[in-house]
Amino acid sequence: MPALLELQRSFSVFLLASKDQEIGRHIQEDGFSAAERLRIYRNTCRSTLVEALRMTYPAVDRLAGSDFFSAAAEQFAEHHPARSAYLNEYGSGFADFLAGLDSANGVPYLADVARFEWTLSVAANAEDAPVLEPSALLSVPPEENGALCFLGHPSVSFLELAYPADQIADAVLSGNDAAMAEVDISSGPVRLVVHRGPAGLEAERLGLPAYRFVSRLCGGEALGLLIESAADDAPALLAEQLAKGRLTGFRIAK
Repeated sequence: MPALLELQRSFSVFLLASKDQEIGRHIQEDGFSAAERLRIYRNTCRSTLVEALRMTYPAVDRLAGSDFFSAAAEQFAEHHPARSAYLNEYGSGFADFLAGLDSANGVPYLADVARFEWTLSVAANAEDAPVLEPSALLSVPPEENGALCFLGHPSVSFLELAYPADQIADAVLSGNDAAMAEVDISSGPVRLVVHRGPAGLEAERLGLPAYRFVSRLCGGEALGLLIESAADDAPALLAEQLAKGRLTGFRIAK
């Protein structure tokens, strides 16, 4: 009889890749054969991971088609098994996996749509955090304003994409063929900030200067350095991030 750890590893390999058939010798048959019992576990495991991915990537599912999505998701699950029972965290590498699939080359924007949908999932499932009230900044001495470093909300993500994935996802999920036909996939790079605010999930497009300012601001860079390199609209951009609830706190850099 092999050791427990060896059995567990063999069972895991079988669930994900249908390999290591020798494990059947160690399965007790009671009403169902060992092969039947293993198939039940394997099918349940695979279908659970595939459906978890389908829930996270609904636009990718519709763009690729259910059969293609299922096949791709099964391949992904085989090489990237879940590391936790909390499946909201599963699938972070699916976009890069799709980008490497030759069979997905016919839909060049598929991986970018997946990247966009993953940030939506991250924002939706991020932990709650109290937002920074602008009045809290009144306690900062004026001479220390330049040393202010802000903390971004856990739900905030930044994306630079080659394709307008936000517009594509909205169009395909709406089922509006006319909206999909209006999408210009050659419209150039798209820069997005995604977060969960008081009004729910939000994805906002930003121009390059604003994107750089907001991403550096939420990343904790000192306000004085940001203002030196930012456009004249830096005060308005800071106020907007406070109003949208993208900041949760601050510190004074020493």
